[in-house]
Amino acid sequence: MSGDFEAMFGEIVGKGSQATVYAKGEHAVKLYREGYPKRNAFSEAYIMATLEVVNFPGPRIYEVLLVDGRYGLRMERVKGKLMSGELESRDPARIKAALNTLVDLQCRLQKYNPVGWIPNLKERIHDDLVSNDRLSDDLKKNLLGILGGLPDGQALCHCDFQVNNVFFDGAKYTVVDLLQVSRGDPAADAACSYVSYSFIDRELAEYYLNRYCCESGISEKSVRQWLRVYAGTLLGQMPEQFTPIIERFIAGS
Repeated sequence: MSGDFEAMFGEIVGKGSQATVYAKGEHAVKLYREGYPKRNAFSEAYIMATLEVVNFPGPRIYEVLLVDGRYGLRMERVKGKLMSGELESRDPARIKAALNTLVDLQCRLQKYNPVGWIPNLKERIHDDLVSNDRLSDDLKKNLLGILGGLPDGQALCHCDFQVNNVFFDGAKYTVVDLLQVSRGDPAADAACSYVSYSFIDRELAEYYLNRYCCESGISEKSVRQWLRVYAGTLLGQMPEQFTPIIERFIAGS
């Protein structure tokens, strides 16, 4: 079957747990796994189209596809290389320079103001916590209580802004994986990034957090207060190798 998709859409240029990305010429197709929710595919397409209006640095969306029972998005092919390549260099100076650049970009993107509806971050986290069967009833109630006391905010939050979701072609940056984009507290967006970097390296995550707080003027405490509830949405949704890290965040340690 994969050979058929390659004949239709081109070579495989990316693969994750939810989708495979094919590319041919100037177009790319993000083809979701079987059973992937229809609403999520259309939601990501809508968010991408909405962000285009304000020239957000993401790929342009062209159409939603249904191929052999699988939904997909045909979009602009992203040029350049992932910023994760800077981490793979193992050069401390390059790694810090890359993180500094991405923090600057993240802070700028949080100030974008798209015209139209964008999901509310607290509502999305609330729904993710409620639907997560890996959380005990008591823990779920506790995390929902914490969430209720956290600030709302109107910043544009990517909710997974990190080196694996940013391309650079030598002249411009392109941000991908826009399904989770929401309006909310910018500190929550930073907490999501901090958790993502923690999956790579704890020291890297701490450097990111310090740099973000310095650049944004947002306190470390404001970011860390989101860690428990965000981690609660991830329990059971990530590869098991990350479960101890997620559980540590949920426990508040």
